[in-house]
Amino acid sequence: MRAGLLLLPAVSLLLVGCAILDDTPPKRFPSEIVSSYVGGPLTDLEMRWSTPLEISGSEKGQKATWQFDGYNYGGCRVTVHTDAAGVIRNATWTAGCGPKGTETVASTSAAE
Repeated sequence: MRAGLLLLPAVSLLLVGCAILDDTPPKRFPSEIVSSYVGGPLTDLEMRWSTPLEISGSEKGQKATWQFDGYNYGGCRVTVHTDAAGVIRNATWTAGCGPKGTETVASTSAAE
């Protein structure tokens, strides 16, 4: 019984170690992900990425910004603007948020 109890923490430590060492980048760049949310609610993107680093709003809409520093995305900032209903109408991102050579780009929904 004691051997089993000692084995459990050892296995847990191995699994945690593997998770820490797994620095495999996500399959999609932040620029690709945010582009797929243009035209959708800001809350859906927040559910995907969590609370933005910066968020501000007015009666016209909101502005939310996320920063990504992992997986060689150092300095990658993604900003979205919504309309008054909370629907993302525009997304911009800095170099490093997409494939190498990607400059600051904007994606605007067709529903404006």
